[in-house]
Amino acid sequence: MAVHAAVYGRQSAGRANKSEVSTATQRTAGVAEATRRGADSITTYEDLGISAFTGDARPDFDRMIKDCLAGRINLIVVYYVSRLTRRDPLESIPLVTELLNLGVTIVSLTEGEFRRGNLMDLIHLIMRLDAAHNESKNKRDAVQGAKRTALELGGYLGGKPPYGFRMVPVTRMNSEGKPVGIQLLEHEPDEVRVVQDVWRTIKKHKGEPYKPGGGRRHPGSLTGICSQMTTDGIPTRGQTIGKETKDSVWDPKTLMRILRDPRVAGYAATPLYKRRDDGKLTSAIEGYRIERDPETMKPIVTYPPIIPPDEWHELQEWLDGRGQGKGLSRGHALLSAMEALFCECDAFMTSHRATTPNKGSYRCRRRRALPGQHEGDCTISQKTLDQYVARRIFALIQSAEEDPETADILAEATRRYAAQTEDPELTGERRSLLAERADARQALEELYDREEAGDYDDPVGRRRFRERKARLLGVMERTEARLSELESAATPALPIHLWLAPGAPAVDPIGPGSWWDTAPIEDKRAFVKLFIERITISKSAGPGKSSPVETRTRIQFVRPSKAEEDEPAELAT
Repeated sequence: MAVHAAVYGRQSAGRANKSEVSTATQRTAGVAEATRRGADSITTYEDLGISAFTGDARPDFDRMIKDCLAGRINLIVVYYVSRLTRRDPLESIPLVTELLNLGVTIVSLTEGEFRRGNLMDLIHLIMRLDAAHNESKNKRDAVQGAKRTALELGGYLGGKPPYGFRMVPVTRMNSEGKPVGIQLLEHEPDEVRVVQDVWRTIKKHKGEPYKPGGGRRHPGSLTGICSQMTTDGIPTRGQTIGKETKDSVWDPKTLMRILRDPRVAGYAATPLYKRRDDGKLTSAIEGYRIERDPETMKPIVTYPPIIPPDEWHELQEWLDGRGQGKGLSRGHALLSAMEALFCECDAFMTSHRATTPNKGSYRCRRRRALPGQHEGDCTISQKTLDQYVARRIFALIQSAEEDPETADILAEATRRYAAQTEDPELTGERRSLLAERADARQALEELYDREEAGDYDDPVGRRRFRERKARLLGVMERTEARLSELESAATPALPIHLWLAPGAPAVDPIGPGSWWDTAPIEDKRAFVKLFIERITISKSAGPGKSSPVETRTRIQFVRPSKAEEDEPAELAT
């Protein structure tokens, strides 16, 4: 009978030097054994960086099993039986029994041959499977126990230290009086200076106008700071300690992640990692969870702050505004810096300054028309549109008492004003609490799903289910209580008396001497953002023709988030 061999190699983790010697050795030895046995065909299968104990998917292993079931393989060669599986024998025996019954011979280069019809072979195989499983289980239990002990003693288990810190080994005594070696985090002075210099630069320049073009970079932007640090020869961590990353340069995304880390403010924090579509965690960090006292829900302070907590929260508020048209003052145009001004084709409109202020305009930045979109340019006078939008807002404010329909708009404007004037630390705390509540709710849903699936049917499982349920409900209850405290704080009223001059509406609200006439551009933008969600400009009637601004402008005012999405707060013009 023809022999069709499968040589399977597996390694639970890639080597740090990328050599992957283990699977290469398994493959070479396996192919040699299959050749010695006179195999007519040899197919190699390999899973690298995948454990056979956790139950994670092993693509090549699954492919090999399918080939065996289809009759394309009748000999499996492995280095150790443990390469096949380290799962509980009760789970793995049905599979290997089915393979043996199909006439597949399993050969371990170190443990012998297992064939159909030989009872002793089957017993021997079961014993090897049980040994492999117990070896992994004992190793896992030992590692988890060591981690628990290290955590109890204040050790750091987060892998690479975050930027601004380094790991130092120390010895502490456990509850039994035995010495235990752990790793602690302490400041790395050179990196601390870099973080502090970055924040000083942001604070110094973040309010300066930005004039794009000509290869200029705003000195207070993340891109500008990274460019300057590269020019100044400030080394990245990769350049300092890495071999593969010795040629790395400063990148805005990396700098953003460094500044987002709550440990910069001294808080204890846990990184949150992105998940792939199949649900498996990756090594990419997508955020952080600040650890909180279970009773007070206040952040736990573990490290000396690199940036004082109140300033770190101010930094987070600034980082939240990063993006197109946000975070930096983009020249002197009012509306193009707010991500709220759109052309009818749904493209952003940008500002174009002329030699005289009255000739400035907003223009659609789309370069090429698609089917159904306008042909040619779509422009509108900057001064005319700014004044029209301002007058619409003031008209809404002045008619508030007479028009109940504006109540939702004013309510949302009030909420936004409170957010603008709130202490950044409270804003950060609210955001963190909302994320923690959402995480607890999701974990509770998953817990109930597992309970319905019967994962906790035994007495131990039921006890663990009740304990975890109580913990999650406790987290939700405490976060709800703290959020209620924050919400119950006094909400500031809109300072309408500052915006409208005495004698309104008889007095022009944007005329000479008015608040609007004298306010700086940043204050005007903040004012408009309170009331406006979106402004859409349509193209004028035709070449050489001018259309009134009110016929070309569609304003969508703000509404509370609970308002129906299919009922936008759009007031006809």
